[in-house]
Amino acid sequence: MDAQIGAAFDQFYELIAPPRWKVEEGLAHARTISDHMRHSGRGVESYSFKQFRLIGSYARATAIRDFSDVDVMFEFQSLTALDFLASRPLLAGIRDLLEQSTDSTTRISEMQEVVQIEYPGGLRLDILPAVRNDSQSYLIPDGRNGWRVTAPDVQKAYFSGRDAVSRIHLPKFTRGLKYWNATRGGLVRSYHLESIVAHIGPHLGGDYAIATHKTFERLSRTVRVTDPVGRQGELSVYLSNAQCEEIAALCRASAAESLVALEAQALGNCERALTAWASVYGPRFPNYSLE
Repeated sequence: MDAQIGAAFDQFYELIAPPRWKVEEGLAHARTISDHMRHSGRGVESYSFKQFRLIGSYARATAIRDFSDVDVMFEFQSLTALDFLASRPLLAGIRDLLEQSTDSTTRISEMQEVVQIEYPGGLRLDILPAVRNDSQSYLIPDGRNGWRVTAPDVQKAYFSGRDAVSRIHLPKFTRGLKYWNATRGGLVRSYHLESIVAHIGPHLGGDYAIATHKTFERLSRTVRVTDPVGRQGELSVYLSNAQCEEIAALCRASAAESLVALEAQALGNCERALTAWASVYGPRFPNYSLE
């Protein structure tokens, strides 16, 4: 990769990384909430709280500035056989408890999977309730008042392993694609996009520019991918045919623009290449000549 183009990609990945204070503040709030759950004398009916942990994009170093929430899993022990319990009462119980202990806006997410807390300053904390399923997995709300299985440790090990056998730094590259997705409506869910990138990562080579073009070409053909840790099945099932066609069109346009950038690089026209990459990735991509 041309040194100037490489420097621009590196700077872009840094510019879209969230500030460290955000996750630290999120975890501080989570700690306060967990202390309240333990010591307030009020719990969530049918459950006892055990512990919390950071999960999601911040745990995998793929979170993006201005778009990623801090995801924290709160583990509960069910006091009744889970077969007889729906997931929405657990979400409602957490929301009700938080509404009495914080002045911040608290609500259950539209997808009925997490409890969201909006704090002053722009921080949003997503609390994902979970019940231990086995030594490696948990049951979490599925959005339909039931439960589905997740395995955050297995996920983290898988993504780390794919990064280890890739020539590019997959978390940084994934961050860039998530920013691209977020600035175009966020049609592809975070874990879904991360799974696609991890699946193809070892085949993308060591050049971020070429890897970008290859990825958009792949996404323009299909967004289908099976959950790499075997818990959720096909990850694209939430997308309608119309949404898949919209994603394909966006990716075809970005693949074409990235080809313009690569051709400009090959001709030594760095300024034209940077302009094209800024068109692909959005306003945070440096589109000026770097010293």
